[in-house]
Amino acid sequence: MSIGQLKINAIRLVGGSAVLDYLNTCDGRRPGTGLKEVVDKLSSLEDVVHWFFHAGLIEQDEHQHFVALVRRSSWQTLTAFQQMIDFREALYRLLLPLALGREADAQSLEALNQALAATAYQRLLVSTPVGILWRWRLGDDLGSMTDGFMGRLAVQASTLLTSGELSRLKVCATPDCDWIFLDTSKNGRRRWCQMTVCGAREKARRALAEF
Repeated sequence: MSIGQLKINAIRLVGGSAVLDYLNTCDGRRPGTGLKEVVDKLSSLEDVVHWFFHAGLIEQDEHQHFVALVRRSSWQTLTAFQQMIDFREALYRLLLPLALGREADAQSLEALNQALAATAYQRLLVSTPVGILWRWRLGDDLGSMTDGFMGRLAVQASTLLTSGELSRLKVCATPDCDWIFLDTSKNGRRRWCQMTVCGAREKARRALAEF
């Protein structure tokens, strides 16, 4: 396993949905954040491929295939990488207001609609021993790979938006955390993306303030 993949595997997956975990690969762009700079955990297209495998969105054979494709493509990966980041930010602009109890951003919702339409050719029905299932095509060029990746995220986002789970969408209560998550607690009162990290940090901050 490469150093790059080990770095990506250290990213926490606590959003309750892979599309939310993808949004949570960046910190510091939430309006009013206490962070002084934007920190992106994804720095290359190969990082994106590693992350999709880490999040369970692609299988091991797909991971190997896409890593080899990216390494063969050299400088051509820059445009594809920026496309994946731009789509991540469009989804963040769509879902953050909803997590805060506000209306959806119309422009970001249209970006999702466009992605669903543009990537539909990547999805197909296949017959398996357990029945007919949806699968994603294994492309041999960067365009089809990024379309497939965006398609996976777009389908997850649209499913979330049209489900009862949308009411459980929240943003971490810690001011310097950007992360969005699904509150699956029984009482629906979860406040932090992760109690052992942001929750513990916030409680320690409050304790110092009261001292």
